[in-house]
Amino acid sequence: MEGLRVGFLGSGNMCQAVAGGLIASGTVPATNITCSARSEGGLAAAKGMGMNTTLDNCEVVRSSTVVFIAVKPHILPGVLKEVAEFVTEEHLLVSVANMVTNKQIEDIVGKKVGVMRTLPNTPCKVRSGVVVAYPGTFCTPAQCDLCTKLMSPLGLFSILPSEQLIDVASGLCGSSPAFLFMMVDAMADAGVRMGLPRGVAQNLAAKTMEGSAKMVLEGSEHPIQLANNVCSPGGTTIEGVYTLNRAGFKGTVMDAIITACEKTQGKPQTYNR
Repeated sequence: MEGLRVGFLGSGNMCQAVAGGLIASGTVPATNITCSARSEGGLAAAKGMGMNTTLDNCEVVRSSTVVFIAVKPHILPGVLKEVAEFVTEEHLLVSVANMVTNKQIEDIVGKKVGVMRTLPNTPCKVRSGVVVAYPGTFCTPAQCDLCTKLMSPLGLFSILPSEQLIDVASGLCGSSPAFLFMMVDAMADAGVRMGLPRGVAQNLAAKTMEGSAKMVLEGSEHPIQLANNVCSPGGTTIEGVYTLNRAGFKGTVMDAIITACEKTQGKPQTYNR
């Protein structure tokens, strides 16, 4: 990837997560990345990471081969129309914008340019993320390979069988870090309630979640079997499991994922399931 120039249209959380992962993994040096924003204040984090910055979106496209579209969906059409003149068939446009299809981007740009719709989640910043993707009509095998090489160091990278499944992944792995952060916070609160110092409780909760996830990823047992393995007859863990089941824990988690997916798909929200 030596010499590859990468650009980011937008400097928000997703830009920082993906660019941070690219830099931390050594895939692309910060000096080869250019990021744009609407104001100098929006570029503070990018400057702190060592990236080149600009207020000119067109400069990002002119100076880059791979351009990440990292603006909010409602801003995206205007930004793409602004830079379309400078987009060539040599560019690879990698969209991280939720709810925007490959065809919508292709139509706005108006050229046979390679587009890869992706959905990275925020843990990409620490190279433990998930990225799902689907190539557009004009995305070549070489561009697919380039995107894979760029994104794989950020965590688990998967090209999905259909673009529609990205909407499903949005709820499952795009939104769920927020739910897991809430779980860590709740566990830490319980630890504090029972006497642990806040910092100790938070670290214990987070590390327990990390280790449990690692057992699922690296082992062959079903998650429920792993849970059963912790539950001794009449013991403390089954008592806690009983409390979670009485509160509708599994159904509540499923509802959170499903409603997030439905929001992405533009479906009416059905909170009273």
